[in-house]
Amino acid sequence: MTPRRTQQSPAALLFDLDGLLLDTETIARNAFVEACHQVGWYHTDMDVYIRCVGRHGPEIGEILKEGYGHDFPWEEIGPLCQRLYHEFIDYQPADIKPGAVELLTYATENQFLCGLATSSHTQTADSKLTLSNLNGYFSVVVTGDDVNQGKPHPEPYLLAAKRLGVNTNQCWAFEDSENGVRSAVSAGCTVFQIPDLVEPSLELQRLAHEVLNSLHDALAILRRSTQNG
Repeated sequence: MTPRRTQQSPAALLFDLDGLLLDTETIARNAFVEACHQVGWYHTDMDVYIRCVGRHGPEIGEILKEGYGHDFPWEEIGPLCQRLYHEFIDYQPADIKPGAVELLTYATENQFLCGLATSSHTQTADSKLTLSNLNGYFSVVVTGDDVNQGKPHPEPYLLAAKRLGVNTNQCWAFEDSENGVRSAVSAGCTVFQIPDLVEPSLELQRLAHEVLNSLHDALAILRRSTQNG
């Protein structure tokens, strides 16, 4: 995953939240396994679960039933998983991903506009940002409650750019998941993917976005673009 040389410095930086800035995907995975065990389901093949990362709502249940069998008790496990997840995430800070604070600090100190485009509900996103002390970095926060169509639709990134007063072709977007990458690419952003639990598929790689090892790499590219001006 060697970064290529990148174009001129952006007007704004747009970030995903879960799995990119915060290690919430690990918390979600642990909540899922615990929920399965509590109802007596112990056949939690993680290859099946991984296909749900970046998905939402009924689509998750469909994927799990297809992978685990139609007797998989998603109707019972789903709400329990959500409760276990929120019992942690609403009261304790998630681990911040390596390089996140450094990248956001550099962006702020160099007067880049920063926006957040997350699928989380507003209350949950606010709680995550506050508990992790990341809430001061963003001029704009777009949540799942703000859009009619979530990722992979481009609306979250289009709205974030609009609220910042810039065109998406002037924005760099940072994402971890396939749905997020597709959303940002479709919106017209320059996209950098830092994979979390799922490596990009060959199909996703055809979008020709940059895939990096960490947010430290993203910071190095941003610094280089600033110096090259």
